[in-house]
Amino acid sequence: MRRLLLTCLLWTGALVFLPAPVGAADSPVASADREIIERLTRVETRLDGLEESIKQLRADMTLQNQQLRADMTLQNQQLRADMTLQNQQLREDMQLQNQHLREDMQQLREDLNSQLDRHFQLILGVLGAFTLMFVSILGFAIWDRRTMVRPFADKVKSLEDDLSTKGRSLDVILDALRSLGQRDERVAAILKRLNLL
Repeated sequence: MRRLLLTCLLWTGALVFLPAPVGAADSPVASADREIIERLTRVETRLDGLEESIKQLRADMTLQNQQLRADMTLQNQQLRADMTLQNQQLREDMQLQNQHLREDMQQLREDLNSQLDRHFQLILGVLGAFTLMFVSILGFAIWDRRTMVRPFADKVKSLEDDLSTKGRSLDVILDALRSLGQRDERVAAILKRLNLL
């Protein structure tokens, strides 16, 4: 395509710069044409060199692209491997922390159970002490009542015995007064007043 372009340029240049007849030998236009042709040849040579440079540049860019893709693929693989390793390490750390947490929770439960057992035993001890104290106070009260009441009971019994003995005597005296009241009116009036007759 460039050659076609160059050829078109050459013909255009030749037609523009060659107004003189074609057969003239050393005309100034012919020497100018030669100069133009030489310059166009040099431009063509330079364009060929430039074309080669562009091809080389494209090849280099393709190679660099391939190298860059290979490097990026390698970096991606390394990054994936690193991320997988970090994920695995993180999982192991989390499992280890979970295990430590479970052990701490188990230890906490055991401590809590032992404290609850101690508190329960303390409460049982306090309840036992209060029960013992209550039973002791109740036993003391019953014993005290018996020891306090016994002298009164003995005294009451002796008084009852005295009364029953004296009551018989009184019954005898009362019978005597009634029989006396049948004979004596003054005694009968006194007995009536006391509702003994």
